Amino acid sequence: KAEARLFLDGKSPYPRPARSYEPTLHEFRKFSFSDFVRNFLFQDGVEPKTTFKEEKEDDQEEKKKVKEGEKKINVEGQIEKKKEQEKKSSPPSPPRRMNTRNSRSKKLKKDNMPDPRLSSKWSDGMAKVTLPEGWWNKAGIGNDMTARGPDWQRGTRLGDLIVEGPIKQCISGIGGVYEFSLMNSQSINLCDFRDKADAYRKRQVGKEVDDDFSDENMSKLERRFWKRLGPTMEAPYYGADMDGSFFDGDRACGWNVESLESCLQLLTVNTKQDNLPGVTSPYLYFGMWGSVFCAHTEDMNLLSINYLHAGAPKMWYAVSPVDSKRFESLAQSHFAHAARNCPEFLRHKRCLLSPAILKKAGIMYTTQIQRPGDAMITFPGSYHFGFNTGFNIAESTNFAVPEWIPSALEARVCMCHPHSVRIDMKQFQALLDRYERDNEKAEKCGRGLSYREWIILERKKQRRAEGEAVSDSETEEEDLTATKKKQFIVEVVQPLPSNKHDPSSQSSTSNTKRSPSKKTSSSKKRVKEDWRLAIRASKASIVPRAKVLCFITDRKENTNPNQCFSGVVDELMDGHARIHFAGLRREEDIWVQVTSSKLFLDGGAQDPVSYAQKQKYKKSKK
Repeated sequence: KAEARLFLDGKSPYPRPARSYEPTLHEFRKFSFSDFVRNFLFQDGVEPKTTFKEEKEDDQEEKKKVKEGEKKINVEGQIEKKKEQEKKSSPPSPPRRMNTRNSRSKKLKKDNMPDPRLSSKWSDGMAKVTLPEGWWNKAGIGNDMTARGPDWQRGTRLGDLIVEGPIKQCISGIGGVYEFSLMNSQSINLCDFRDKADAYRKRQVGKEVDDDFSDENMSKLERRFWKRLGPTMEAPYYGADMDGSFFDGDRACGWNVESLESCLQLLTVNTKQDNLPGVTSPYLYFGMWGSVFCAHTEDMNLLSINYLHAGAPKMWYAVSPVDSKRFESLAQSHFAHAARNCPEFLRHKRCLLSPAILKKAGIMYTTQIQRPGDAMITFPGSYHFGFNTGFNIAESTNFAVPEWIPSALEARVCMCHPHSVRIDMKQFQALLDRYERDNEKAEKCGRGLSYREWIILERKKQRRAEGEAVSDSETEEEDLTATKKKQFIVEVVQPLPSNKHDPSSQSSTSNTKRSPSKKTSSSKKRVKEDWRLAIRASKASIVPRAKVLCFITDRKENTNPNQCFSGVVDELMDGHARIHFAGLRREEDIWVQVTSSKLFLDGGAQDPVSYAQKQKYKKSKK
């Protein structure tokens, strides 16, 4: 009620700038990336400016007071007071880098500490970190944060970089409610894209380049953008989601976007990759004036980091996670047609509501200006959007910390595209528990384990334990691929509907259906009698409405890892088929590659006894 009164009276603290952090190089090197995020961006007890800059001034003032004799206290009293001041002003400093991560996750689980999502910092939805001078060598960008120097001209490595398929953002809507149609255009080299961006900005703003990055000038550009935005505005171009990185392998004090220390790396323990493609792999973004990134949350409610390498600033807006449900309801009312087609339509990144609409609806949001050298970190479940004020180059990726798990369990997946990110949360939590147990043992020996170190040790253990042997699931998959039979009969399992809001039922590769192990004896008998003829499918035979049989790996059933389910092809996209299973909701559909060795055509019901007799008769005849 108090918050509502503030909004109605026009005295609300929102919108307000999101918190910003300016650590010194010493403080920056003291913590790992994951520890920095968890200690400074999530904890309420650490204030950004007091932590890094004002603590030295406070110490000096206290020393002066002691020298002047303003406070006559004994030596023990001085020591106690100094300890109290250090607890208030200084950040929690772990004796070892990895202790903070491990002890923090233990407190969340064992000591019943309050949920970090309830902290005031978390409610900002995002935070800005201005990285200190010297944190990386900037060789990847030619030590030029304008992207206009000699190393960015035609004939150079950077200048001739190809911007693949820039997106033309065609705008429709008016009055603060906008929808974008995205059209792919021809690839273009970076110099030509920059020239196009400069010419576009001159037509829209009157200046090709603006060197004034002050708050006052950014405020003027912000008002100009929202006032001009509409269907009559010339469509800008945005080079988004391009694979690549400008860090060129530099460690960058652990903040290299290409190789961040993140607990998501635990999911790669059973693979030969260091990154999860499409999740923790870095993407490049090339913007121009007026190009926008529409309101969205990250896949699986992950955290994200966006570092602005060079060029003009970006303007950011973030809705407080507390108001995310209200924001979704507001968006559904304005984009009803999109909401009917897909409950997760905001993940399509085509819908935009102006800050004025949010303020009228009483939705709390924060703002921030990202200048070259700044990193923006968005929090789990926070809707964020914004626009570019000119030609710029940014790099972004997703990451996670253990505090992300509650938000991940609430995440929903958009099934409109085969490449939507899905993470098996039960598998992830099991890996995280194993890591924490091993890390605790390592700390007792004097040194903790990083996520990468643990993964290397686990892979060595697996190689020693398995040797040249192949796991049961891999053997069965190879058997399906290597078999020369064009058709065979197989037992079909009836799927059980998974929990509506449990994304853990959707693995990183496919949705896992549970076998009917808890059914009654009669239903078990009926399922066992359901045998189908599986016919090896060609790419041309997988068409919409085709009846198919799909083998799915069930992580919960160790005795029978591959189970066969009957479904229907709903649609085709990018070489993938969307399979719908009878009796399940549309949200539980899965995407399978049409060339997968686990996809077969359904040849209808078969009697295994009669089928075996027929095959035996054919062999005897030959």
